[in-house]
Amino acid sequence: MIKGIGMLEVIVTLTLSLGILTIVLSTVSESARHTKKITVNQQRLEGIFRTVDTIKSDLGKCGMRLQEAARLFSIPLFEPFESGFKLNFGSGSETLLANAYRGDLELRTAPNDFFQKDKMILIYNAGYEVFEYNQIAGANSGVINLKTKLKNDYLPGSVAVVFRQVEYKYFNAQRIIKRKSDRGYFQPLLEEVTDFFVTFFPESKSVLYRIEINRKEQIRGYIFLINTV
Repeated sequence: MIKGIGMLEVIVTLTLSLGILTIVLSTVSESARHTKKITVNQQRLEGIFRTVDTIKSDLGKCGMRLQEAARLFSIPLFEPFESGFKLNFGSGSETLLANAYRGDLELRTAPNDFFQKDKMILIYNAGYEVFEYNQIAGANSGVINLKTKLKNDYLPGSVAVVFRQVEYKYFNAQRIIKRKSDRGYFQPLLEEVTDFFVTFFPESKSVLYRIEINRKEQIRGYIFLINTV
């Protein structure tokens, strides 16, 4: 004759099952917290590496294709300030194939994909020591259309440079380093930043930067601005 399960056995079984379920849930929860922590740390490291690579890449371009113009016309190539820095470089350049005169709205050069609509452009002539900035209205087959009329004459030997500017700024209240390219808006680059320090050494044409994360980790970099020499 089969006896039924008593109430005591049921209670014991339920208690054991509940205990096992509690242990399982606790283990799963701890595992989830651990996984989330690893993911957050991984994302932070990736953000740091990406920021450092971007800074190094931009500083490596600083002054590129602008050395002559900077020397003749005192154009700043690197400008540090309290909460960040600004740098200038040229992403493409061509010598004018035809003279351009005051009041003209176009330049003629060899075709170059860098000359694109809305890009800033620097036009200068070292021999006549004249220069000016303008903006590209359009470009096709070596003809660059300008948004405003030329203020000077540009005779043989004149050069057109696509002028680029990059700015880094630390927003202390938000604890974020942001980056801006040309006339665009500041875009977040790295969060949880508690300090961003930049020093420029004009004698050696080098830059020292330091980034502090959560008042714990520090990343330092020292870079020579090889295109400013």
